[in-house]
Amino acid sequence: MRSPLLLLATFFALGIWGASYASAEGGASPGEAALCLGIGAGSCLAGLIALQRGKNLVPTMAVLAGFTSAGAAAALLFPLRFGPDHISRIEERRVDTGRTLGLEGRLVTAPLRNPYGFEFDLAATVVEQNSGRRPVNGRVRLWVEMPSPQIVATTSAFEWGDWVRATVELRRPKAYQNPGDFNYRSWMESTQDIYWEGTVRGAGSLEKVSGPKPGWFESRAFALRHQGLAAIDRMFPPWAAQEKDGAVLKAVLFGDRSSLDSETIENFRKTGLYHLLVVAGLHVGLLAMLAGLLLRIFPLGETSRSLAVLALVVAYALVVEQRAPTLRATVMIAAYLVGRMLYRERSLLNAVGMAALALLFIRPAWLLEAGFDLSFSAALLIAGLAVPILDRTTAPYRIGLYHLDDVEREIRLPPKIAQFRLDLRTLAHALERRLRVLARHPGFASIALVAAARTVAWTSATLLFSLILQTGLILPMVLAFHRVTFAGVALNALSVPVMVLVLALAFPSIALVAIVPSLAPVPAAILGLVLRVLFALTRLPHLFGWLSYRVPGPPLWVALGFAFSLVVGAWTTARHTRIFVAALASFGVFLILVCVHPFAPDLPAGVMEVTALDCGDGDAVFLVLRDRSTVLINTCGAREHAEHNFWGRRWNAGEEIISPYLWSRGIERLDVLALTHTPGEQSESVEALARNFKVGEFWLDIPRTRDRPARAYELLDGLRRSGARARELKGGDRLAIGGASINVLWPPARNGGEAEPPTALDTEPSVVRVAEGEASVLLAGHLTAKVARALVGSGVPVESRLVQVSPQGFGDPSREDFLAAVSPQVVWTSGGRIRRHTPNSPAPDSRHARSFRPSTALRVFNTDLDGAIEMTLRGSELSVRCYRSSSTGWTAGAGTGWQLPSPTSRVR
Repeated sequence: MRSPLLLLATFFALGIWGASYASAEGGASPGEAALCLGIGAGSCLAGLIALQRGKNLVPTMAVLAGFTSAGAAAALLFPLRFGPDHISRIEERRVDTGRTLGLEGRLVTAPLRNPYGFEFDLAATVVEQNSGRRPVNGRVRLWVEMPSPQIVATTSAFEWGDWVRATVELRRPKAYQNPGDFNYRSWMESTQDIYWEGTVRGAGSLEKVSGPKPGWFESRAFALRHQGLAAIDRMFPPWAAQEKDGAVLKAVLFGDRSSLDSETIENFRKTGLYHLLVVAGLHVGLLAMLAGLLLRIFPLGETSRSLAVLALVVAYALVVEQRAPTLRATVMIAAYLVGRMLYRERSLLNAVGMAALALLFIRPAWLLEAGFDLSFSAALLIAGLAVPILDRTTAPYRIGLYHLDDVEREIRLPPKIAQFRLDLRTLAHALERRLRVLARHPGFASIALVAAARTVAWTSATLLFSLILQTGLILPMVLAFHRVTFAGVALNALSVPVMVLVLALAFPSIALVAIVPSLAPVPAAILGLVLRVLFALTRLPHLFGWLSYRVPGPPLWVALGFAFSLVVGAWTTARHTRIFVAALASFGVFLILVCVHPFAPDLPAGVMEVTALDCGDGDAVFLVLRDRSTVLINTCGAREHAEHNFWGRRWNAGEEIISPYLWSRGIERLDVLALTHTPGEQSESVEALARNFKVGEFWLDIPRTRDRPARAYELLDGLRRSGARARELKGGDRLAIGGASINVLWPPARNGGEAEPPTALDTEPSVVRVAEGEASVLLAGHLTAKVARALVGSGVPVESRLVQVSPQGFGDPSREDFLAAVSPQVVWTSGGRIRRHTPNSPAPDSRHARSFRPSTALRVFNTDLDGAIEMTLRGSELSVRCYRSSSTGWTAGAGTGWQLPSPTSRVR
């Protein structure tokens, strides 16, 4: 067996995967982990005994079973990694996290300024509440709002390593509970070890205190990083025209993406070059290659040179921003270098297996993280498929170009390579006979031909390598980011030499500027030219749509077929040509299925399905009508932003919440996208949806004011250019789609002579009713008491089986009377908490009881508490279910899905 460590890592990962789902259902315990460890040890011991008796299959199966049990034990022990003083368990120590409390600790990240305030991580040591101090450990992510210059000045003065005391309001990381959405809370807890986020308000809520200084080694690593970033700022000042050059250089060299703007990030994403902004395998690998080439000028042996490269790579990993991709890349490079020192040149897959075992042992949760999956998918494609194919295609020709005039070398070469060398020599002699210039310089023709052939061989190898890697990664890219990028095949091949130049020039330039700051303009000019080439690869204004687009994830059988074809192809590359060709053809079929996605969306027929998405304080309602027409009303708004600000990119609900939900149902087209709110807070979400999906019609409620908002008309024009039929929603409109009618009940139709309000703030919120047969839903949104009284008194039909209102609609007499007139079966709200009436809660007053006592039992839901709510109306039948994400632990996907609602949601 050539790659035993890869096989062991595979079964170790299988154990982690199985245990993650089992623990999500029933919870983990130390006893279960001990049982798995015992089974694993017993299996390995049984395998050794069987091996001594001359068996072959039995020991292999026993050891694999042992590693599977060991993986399960690692997964079960992972949630128990913290002691009783960890900050994740402060609620068990009777700390009231619903109230303001004090935190004291050391800054482990420098304050990062983003569009919404400051962000930094605090290694907490003390929690203070009610005059009591409790020792704790663990990190908390704090946010400082910027309402005044004093707070900006105070926070900007803090540096890494400072000890501070903060008065904070703690909360758990927010996880939007919608199908397909990224589980931010699970990611924070499992990969960042951050269980709490806190908000610091007011200038007096944050102060510096005394505390022990960090260790010399840690301080030196931070100082080097700080000096490197400062040198980049000297070469490319943040206020200068070359600001983006410095921002990209910080990301490429040190993993600091705080200065990147949304446009730059999106350009790198759509061209398939976003990985260049992450210090990961490519960066660390190229750095190791450059270090190896540099060390060849010294009289070092192979082992000494490998040790020196390993030391440089580890030192670099300690200096850059500490992120999981950097650690994974460092471990993989280290495994490869250790393999070389052990004379295992061809065991690339073994090195990948060794790295996977080490990383999964340290943090089993990485198995379910998209970054880990992409990193190791790339490593497996390189080691298992790209390198073997290149060794059989371009590599022999490249090797055959050495010492072209040495005829004796051809004895040891394959016949076709020997013939290739003979043809080159014949062509060189022919050129020398025909061209006098070449005849006067013997050997020049041979040198020119070899140079040209090497260029062709290198270009072919690079393109083939990029083709294998990019097509093989299409499935994990679609599953993680729903993006297909064929442009990346050529652009990644071109970006490699550019990145080599960037790394080769940047580090000496930074060292020079750090020593002699006055010389900054010289290296800045040279680096700027190289970065211009890199930016040219990402700024393609006329990029064809088919080169980069978004798609839903494929069905499970397509994903399994895609992966199985690659595995069979890798296994048969050098063994069975016919099977390899068949696997390649099979892979091509599944690749087309993934990229084209010719599958019908998951939409019911003959019913009205209403899904209220979890958007925090915003709202978005997705409707499927009886003829399977789709309508999306509102796009969440932009109020939920601060908790999901990633490295300078403004959070976008259309991209982060709605698009993943639609893709999870296989949807690529929206028949109608309608906004009943002011477009200002939803315009970015609408633009994201228009990029990701084909929109048939776009309806926009433009406030009927004297000064019409220009942004609304810009949005209409933009949607028209994308191919959608755009129209304005007006008060009193009656629209039809399929067999359903959509009526704008409020505002009422405006008379021609009626004066318009001066601003949008003076307009009333829209109230929309959708009806189809016996099914009906009323979207009242932020209903005011004035509008509620007007609708009840107008006599317009408001009775509906489903109704959406704001939390403020409960308890107000006018709005309670309105709800009584609607007589719904289900009421749902978004954002603010509402009190559910249960048999054990105090009885409501008479008015509340009267308005909530219709003929059928009323159910009240809140998307912030219940997650996405799916309500299906089939004739007189009504079914409701809620979507729940795993709220604790790291079992992303386990314990997650549609569930029947709790009986406590029923109001009696």
